[in-house]
Amino acid sequence: MVFNTDFVIIGGVKIYIKDVDSYLAESFLLLYNSNKSNENKLLNLSRYNGERQQYVDKLLEAYLENFNNINEILAVLKDTVSVDNILKLNLNRNDNYQITLKDFWYLKRDWCYLKEGEEQIEIIVNSIKEELSNYKFQNSLFLGCGAGRLVVEFCDIFDKIYSTDKSFSMIWHINKLLNNVSYDFYNPNPKNVFKIEDVARKYTAAIDIENRKKIADKIDFFVSDVLDLPFNNYSLNTIFSIYFTDVIALKLWFPKINSILKSKGLFIHFGPLDYFFSDETEMLTAEEFKSFFEKNNYKTIVDKIIETPHLKDDSSISYQIYKNWFFIAEKQL
Repeated sequence: MVFNTDFVIIGGVKIYIKDVDSYLAESFLLLYNSNKSNENKLLNLSRYNGERQQYVDKLLEAYLENFNNINEILAVLKDTVSVDNILKLNLNRNDNYQITLKDFWYLKRDWCYLKEGEEQIEIIVNSIKEELSNYKFQNSLFLGCGAGRLVVEFCDIFDKIYSTDKSFSMIWHINKLLNNVSYDFYNPNPKNVFKIEDVARKYTAAIDIENRKKIADKIDFFVSDVLDLPFNNYSLNTIFSIYFTDVIALKLWFPKINSILKSKGLFIHFGPLDYFFSDETEMLTAEEFKSFFEKNNYKTIVDKIIETPHLKDDSSISYQIYKNWFFIAEKQL
């Protein structure tokens, strides 16, 4: 038994968060604010009357489709939240990072099977698997799992995978794909494009039968908070942080992951340390990050740089290249 607490299910999503009322209110508000941004874009563009109508119509089509998609999730959450709980929240509603829904970026990479997305996934997965070839572990935990594809790629080396994200909508989208044949959405590109059709391409995400079987057999997707993970002490063999480590300062989440990882268990980091919080004093270099683990009785197994494209979109003439720091540490106690 690895879990130390019960869960609730909302809209098919398993949630292991103690103050679930506040969590649901926060999730609702973030989605609402994201859709408010879409609504403002729709209103502004609908007033346009000029020579670029074809361009505007493409964007209108995209924002409206995504608006309706988000509304579907809001409808699931609506009856679970109260005005009082929303008013108690202390969120910066003008923070663009907080109102930008990232689900569609990751659904496109993970479940549309496009060449550019598959390239990034293949580099990440093969790089990690090569280093794990001499290990045999029973279970693993993926932190910040997003849309879930990277998790599925590791099914062949673990008996059980626990996969979590704090985003309600991310886990909801995974469930949606597991229960439906396909899911349509847009990734609007108002700039950095060659052609009008590239301004707003429609994408269809789907989880094929083989991967759905892998998920049913081995993977448990759920919502939880990395600061209060629902696991018993020393219950996990491996903990993955792929593009998650830079979301929250290391000193905040290390005590919890350290407590649930078994002796000789592995912590695996893969990402660019592209910090998304504001406290610069906690934006550790890779050298400092490694030193922190070693001072806390971990042995460095891997310390290298792996370069990948990141969320590359072939409809855009611009994309990011990440120099990902790949770090594996083995717990010694």
